[in-house]
Amino acid sequence: MKRLLLCSTALLTLLVTGCYQTPAAAPVAGPAGPQGQSGQTGQQGDPGTAGQQGATGQTGDTGQTGDTGDRGRTGQAGQTGQQGDQGRQGAPAPCPAGEHHYTNPDNGRVICVRD
Repeated sequence: MKRLLLCSTALLTLLVTGCYQTPAAAPVAGPAGPQGQSGQTGQQGDPGTAGQQGATGQTGDTGQTGDTGDRGRTGQAGQTGQQGDQGRQGAPAPCPAGEHHYTNPDNGRVICVRD
């Protein structure tokens, strides 16, 4: 913590003193000198030699053909079952004493009702 405080103080001091200094005057450039002579053209370089051609690689071996799988057999069709006989409607149960049978016209159900 003390080191950070010391470094911060030193940086702040440098910043403040740098802002109060007056900048030095920029030097004034003198008159331009005479233009120099053009240089001689250089000699043309020799052409480079062609590189050697690389050797041709060997041809790879041909792969083997895979085996053909066996074809499956078709299964036999199952037999159709027989339709069962339809049951017969039983007689309604006898009603207790003091009641008689009543057939509901909406659904055909037979119920016992009081006399």
